[in-house]
Amino acid sequence: MEGNKTPHTPSYVVIAFDATKDHNEREFRIIINHIRVRGDILRGGDTLLMLGVLHRVTHPMGYQSKPCPESFGTSLRAMEEEISNKVDSYVKLLHQSAEECEEQGVSIGVKITAGVPLKNVVLLEVVASKPAWVVLDRHLRRDLKLYLKQIPCKVALVQDSLNVDVLRNHTISEPDIGDQKVYSMSKSKPVPPSNFHFTENIDPSETSSRRYSLSTSYLESSKSGLFTPSSTLKSEEHNFLSDFGSSSKLEISDTYTKGGSMLFDTPNIIQKQQRHGFRNKSTGSPLLCVACGLRTELYIQDSKAFTYTEIQQATEDFSKKNLLGEGGYGHVYKGKLKDGQLIAAKVRKQESTQGFAEFNSEVSVLSFARHKNIVMLLGYCCKENLNILVYEYICNKSLYWHLFENTENVLDWHQRRAIAIGTAKGLRFLHEECRGGPIIHRDMRPGNILLTHDLVPMLGDFGLARWKINDETLQTKVLGTLGYLAPEYAENGFVSVRTDVYAFGIVLLQLISGRKVIDYKSEDKSEGQHVSLRQWAEPLIEKLALHELIDPRIEESYDTYQLYLMAKTAYLCVQMNPEMRPSMAEVLRLLEGEADHFHQLKEKAVPQFTKR
Repeated sequence: MEGNKTPHTPSYVVIAFDATKDHNEREFRIIINHIRVRGDILRGGDTLLMLGVLHRVTHPMGYQSKPCPESFGTSLRAMEEEISNKVDSYVKLLHQSAEECEEQGVSIGVKITAGVPLKNVVLLEVVASKPAWVVLDRHLRRDLKLYLKQIPCKVALVQDSLNVDVLRNHTISEPDIGDQKVYSMSKSKPVPPSNFHFTENIDPSETSSRRYSLSTSYLESSKSGLFTPSSTLKSEEHNFLSDFGSSSKLEISDTYTKGGSMLFDTPNIIQKQQRHGFRNKSTGSPLLCVACGLRTELYIQDSKAFTYTEIQQATEDFSKKNLLGEGGYGHVYKGKLKDGQLIAAKVRKQESTQGFAEFNSEVSVLSFARHKNIVMLLGYCCKENLNILVYEYICNKSLYWHLFENTENVLDWHQRRAIAIGTAKGLRFLHEECRGGPIIHRDMRPGNILLTHDLVPMLGDFGLARWKINDETLQTKVLGTLGYLAPEYAENGFVSVRTDVYAFGIVLLQLISGRKVIDYKSEDKSEGQHVSLRQWAEPLIEKLALHELIDPRIEESYDTYQLYLMAKTAYLCVQMNPEMRPSMAEVLRLLEGEADHFHQLKEKAVPQFTKR
């Protein structure tokens, strides 16, 4: 019975991020939404603390400096102002998220701590807050092994796609931490929802109260698990309306309220929590896109047989306004089933010579290919000589459109890297993890990589896919797209998983450069000559001319070392000899920076790049 259920004990959830890097409202909102819809990290009554660490601040002389007394001397006021400005800017970014969370009885606070070294400050603040969960931003994963070893609470990680993956869903004993010197100064502030109205007892000017502490601390193990400061220099304390769970002695501050009222109307929140609980708007269908709320219904484990009438009604009798595109196989229509599920119905052309073979291939292959980076085949329909494939509808067009046709919103570096990694995971699943044996896609290209509004890549169009039931290389009729065909396939029809690896390498070069697979030289146009993307890129990679390789539209917003890893991966993927190409598991490790060398692969002419 409901009355016998153990009530949830409110706790803290910390999202730790690098505040030195730029963040925007959309990014935070997607991350928080991902956490909310999961239902296992954040629940009603919890407090969500957005913890940002500044390891570089602007010195009064105008240059970037470490936030420590040696750098600032007596100019600590400048550091205080930068911290205060950061807090205020993040509070503004989080208003909408605070409103959405407030409905569920979850409050949000911001804390910005300026200190070095970054990893030690993150550890100090997280452990001191005693959270139930810590969610580490993607920019902190460089020290992920340290965090997993030293942070005692449950841990999750934000991926480049802004998805949140659980790394450890259990707590560990508090670690034995050696002596490490830490300097820090911080300010905390609650985030009122965008529709918040101040109570009569609170002066709005009081809500931006400060709490600073400049601490020289040593991380020491103790029974309490708290860090004990060796010395503390505190600035003047003002009224601070909400303490977000910091029990560390590093920041000694009292909580005051004017007129006895708190910033958040606590009784109202409790009443809402009791009335609504944690409202997870789940229909039982997995959430496909956080940005637009698109879901996919899992009918049964294998694909479902739809009637022609169902598809006809869903697409409004295959109306032209619902036409999404046309290919060699046939037309693709957007539709909506009676249960609300959005679909993409692929209808074979009557005159198509490929139709039946492609139809059988996609049904058999996709019935075994269920992965978050692979478009799901929901079902199919057979009526006389008419074949229809029914896919889940992917809401944000293809990678080709985003790279070459969308001139208003150019994909930034982090988005491109996330798309590359997600696509690699989908291919790795097909090659190495799929039930029934390896699947060779044979048509890997940007037009067959669909995206959600969260820019999660989904591999689609498996009409040319083939099973590989043994280690032997298959020989088949050459089908696919010019520019993406591996040499051994284009010339002799030999197909293996390395055929897909070659095509993926070309896609990586397109993500890096923003170029189409065939680029015409302006000086050679009159002669009809052209250069392939691989021919153009290989010499640039060999001499590490990364600035010439990168898409000029993203300017200098890229991470040089990540660019090097992706360029090197692409170079290895497009080797002429298929035996010299890496597997997709190896590709993924290199893209994610887990392995900078392949022991079984020669380094070729790619120089070693050292991360600074």
